[in-house]
Amino acid sequence: MIKYKQLRSIGIFALLLFLSACGQTGGSSSIMGEESYNEKVMSVEETELSQPTTFLRAGGNYNKNLIGTKLKVHGTITNSASVATFKDAVVQITFYSATKTELFNKNYTIYDYFPPHSTVEFELKTENPRDVESIGMAVISARAK
Repeated sequence: MIKYKQLRSIGIFALLLFLSACGQTGGSSSIMGEESYNEKVMSVEETELSQPTTFLRAGGNYNKNLIGTKLKVHGTITNSASVATFKDAVVQITFYSATKTELFNKNYTIYDYFPPHSTVEFELKTENPRDVESIGMAVISARAK
């Protein structure tokens, strides 16, 4: 027959064993959860950094000077990435005729940082080529911070 003291000792041992097992499972799943989260964040960041033109958008407008020989471009670059920061974006300005025919392109580097979910303003001054009636702009490259 098992005595009361032995039964109590076995019960306490079983309880400690149970609590120890629960603590290890909870702890390791918590650690695994953190690792999985960090791996996912790194994966998202790596994906975003490898495709800057997918997340950077350029837009804006322009004014001609009084004589009409120069253009002043007022633009913005918007970064829609969730974690990636970019820098030194290259904006391509496309010049169009009155019939919307593409005349030519010119590239400008905007030396600034573009944090996630942000919009950065820029200003460019350029010659106004003959026959230009409108412009378009797009980010064609950028570097990772």
